[in-house]
Amino acid sequence: MTKTVFDLFKALLNATLLLLALCLFLGWQFFTSARDVTDRLGEIGTRFAPIHNQLQSMTEELSALNQALTDTAAPDSAEMRFRLTRLEEQLSGLKEETHALSQLPAQVVGTAVEAAVQEISAEITTRLPHLEPCAPGISAPLN
Repeated sequence: MTKTVFDLFKALLNATLLLLALCLFLGWQFFTSARDVTDRLGEIGTRFAPIHNQLQSMTEELSALNQALTDTAAPDSAEMRFRLTRLEEQLSGLKEETHALSQLPAQVVGTAVEAAVQEISAEITTRLPHLEPCAPGISAPLN
């Protein structure tokens, strides 16, 4: 009787350790994949830095041009100012779009992590009820 209980205890301990090792391995794989995705998205985000710098230099040039037009009283400067205003509005829209694109990698990672957590929790909730019938079978030899 004591040997049977001891064998059952060893089997339970082995099963628990195997499940723990499996969970640790899966968690390690998950975080490795998440790190890889984050690194790739970071690379994509850094590609937008030159575009942002070019937009900044265009803004400065447009401001300088606007100032130069304001200082001169040429007869067609009203039309130039109107065109310059339209260009500034378009440039402002481009800035907003590039800013939104630069924030996109962080949003994608957040969404991916949430989806992965939901998928894992759904998988656990579907598999846990299947393990419940195993419990009476373990205690049957003890009776």
